[in-house]
Amino acid sequence: MSNPYYQNERRKRPVDLSNCDQEPIHIPGSIQAHGVLLTFAPDGALAGCSRNATDLLGPLPGIGQALDEGHLTAEARAAIRAALDDRHGYIDSRLLMLASGPFDVVTHKSEGMLIAEFEKRPTDALALDSFALTAHQAIQRIQRQQGVEDLLTLAVDEIARITGFDRVMAYRFLHDDSGEVIAEHKRADLEPFLGQRYPASDIPAQARRLYVINPIRLIADVGYHPVPIEPDINPLTGRPLDLSHSNLRSVSPVHIEYLSNMGVGASMSLSIVIGDRLWGLIACHHMTPHLVPHAVRMSCQLLSQFVSTLVERNLNGERARFLEHSAALRREIVAQVTDREDIVLALGADYHGFLRLMSSHGGAISLDRKTQTFGKAPSREGVNALINWLNENESADIFHTSSLGADVPDLKAALGDVCGVLAIRFYREQNGYAFWFRSEQVEDVRWGGNPEKKYTIGPLGPRLTPRGSFAVWKETVRGKSLPWDKTLLEVAVQLRLDLQEVALSNENMVKRARETLLATLGHDLRDPLQAIMMAARMIEVREHSPSSSNLSKRISSSSSRMHRLISQVLDISRLQSGLGLDIQRRSIDVRKMIGEIVNEARMAYPDNEILLEAEDCGEIELDSDRVSQVISNLLSNTRHHGEIGKPCTIIAFRRDDLLTISVSNHGAPIPLQVRNNLFKPYKKESLGNERNSRGLGLGLYIVSEIVNGHGGQIAVDCENGIITFTVTLPVGPAA
Repeated sequence: MSNPYYQNERRKRPVDLSNCDQEPIHIPGSIQAHGVLLTFAPDGALAGCSRNATDLLGPLPGIGQALDEGHLTAEARAAIRAALDDRHGYIDSRLLMLASGPFDVVTHKSEGMLIAEFEKRPTDALALDSFALTAHQAIQRIQRQQGVEDLLTLAVDEIARITGFDRVMAYRFLHDDSGEVIAEHKRADLEPFLGQRYPASDIPAQARRLYVINPIRLIADVGYHPVPIEPDINPLTGRPLDLSHSNLRSVSPVHIEYLSNMGVGASMSLSIVIGDRLWGLIACHHMTPHLVPHAVRMSCQLLSQFVSTLVERNLNGERARFLEHSAALRREIVAQVTDREDIVLALGADYHGFLRLMSSHGGAISLDRKTQTFGKAPSREGVNALINWLNENESADIFHTSSLGADVPDLKAALGDVCGVLAIRFYREQNGYAFWFRSEQVEDVRWGGNPEKKYTIGPLGPRLTPRGSFAVWKETVRGKSLPWDKTLLEVAVQLRLDLQEVALSNENMVKRARETLLATLGHDLRDPLQAIMMAARMIEVREHSPSSSNLSKRISSSSSRMHRLISQVLDISRLQSGLGLDIQRRSIDVRKMIGEIVNEARMAYPDNEILLEAEDCGEIELDSDRVSQVISNLLSNTRHHGEIGKPCTIIAFRRDDLLTISVSNHGAPIPLQVRNNLFKPYKKESLGNERNSRGLGLGLYIVSEIVNGHGGQIAVDCENGIITFTVTLPVGPAA
């Protein structure tokens, strides 16, 4: 034998986990004993045959030789020739009379080779048309059933009646690929399996693949001895012969042991395939060997394919009704938050539809760190901890788990009793998240035996042994919620897009309103403010009492601050409307300008020491008002953020075509994440400063825009306890 897998089997090498999970069951190198397998090359030469071929079929040509008049019958040779000439290589079956009796002959092509399987038909077997009529009658009864469980219940009854199996079960695969028996027809003396669960490992991935491409599988005698194929190599590929579509393909020894542990003597399985996925199986068991004729199997296969269609139709109907219902809820949610400035408050005002949409016990919504929770939800602190974790660990915009304690144990303490979490991120820039939470769903599972496979130690080492007992084994599952199914996740994706569109639309609406308000305030307040400042100066000139002088200074100081704020408002309005700052260049003496600004600051804030080191930079073409604004804002920044009692320093110099102005103060280093947002408006880092409690973070933003408007650059450095803002402006070569 040239197939290494079969050689291992002949030497009785123990099956271990690698053979169980990755066992090449499609190339066993052998067949079951109730039939014969022949392989033919494209030219008609015999390429291989099962060892029992001549016992059942009589004389055959040698390997590499073609059939002639001394082999099989003329009808059989013609059938094989026709199959060889069929360029599609579809599976074909027919009844042929040979010297030893009637045979069902099934042919198909595998990687260019023709595989012909001969099964001797029992003498009492009915014709295919009789079973086709029986299947048709069963289909008529099944299609009148309304729900999935009802139609599967009737399907197992009909298949048991047609095949004579002692037990016929229908079971579906759940979200974790475990199987649950949802319908059963059994012999009266057998214990029921209805409602029992079987672990996903009972049907490994490679077996599921074969169930999809070959939807019917018969094991006529669990105690059979495999019949080798000699040789079992495909001469066209040099690889072992692929028997994926074979009816007689030999069975994994692990599966044989599994069936033996159940006391099963024969089995047959029919696939329920939805799309390209194995949705479930109809499993037939007999307590003794039981050869089901090919005609019966074909009728059952037709029946199972019809059942698959009905199951899919039912599931699609349920899905369509759910999507229609969820679409109505989504429309309500979107209407609830559209054109609302605060999405968080708007959704929190009526959250019941939001929870119903995902069948959840609690929920939360958060935008720009403003969080609202409702229903059975964690605390705001817990939700914020979840947001932090998602930002650090999840790049996708949707996250879900039904077992939070197992999947993300670090969050379990923060989220309390929550077991299921579904999160969608609808606005990445402002940490916009919507959450749904599910509580623990305690489940009592009736397993068909302990689902943990066991090892036994023998003379050849550890050997994987399928579950030796199939008595009901009960398990209480804790720490899990109901899973978030595929359709729910699709709805979540749709709602994410809805909320994203609403958030962006609302932001644009708020932005336009804010720009209009800023422009209006800036324009309408300037004239009355100018009058107030003039009145303050008149009081100071005409009145000479200390109280009048103090009042005048307070009015002047407050008015100046308001004037600066209004100027900032107008600047922000121009910048955010896309107009940009109006830069009016004229020739100025930079050192003189800086000296005047420093003198005004020393008089206004005598407690703040300012050191000035300015070289004679000559006359430079700049917007003096805007550059003055830059220096004033940077000096104001040192007052609000510099270390109290320590001086600030201004240095100005010119080197060829660059003017450099730096403003320094003592202070703690600025964190990197703060530095990244330093020149943005309305940044949250500006909040909470006791020395500038009303600051909005506009000053440095405007400074940056003025510098950019001059074609310059601004940078910040933190070294040895000194914070330095450095402005460089291109000014042309010195005169």
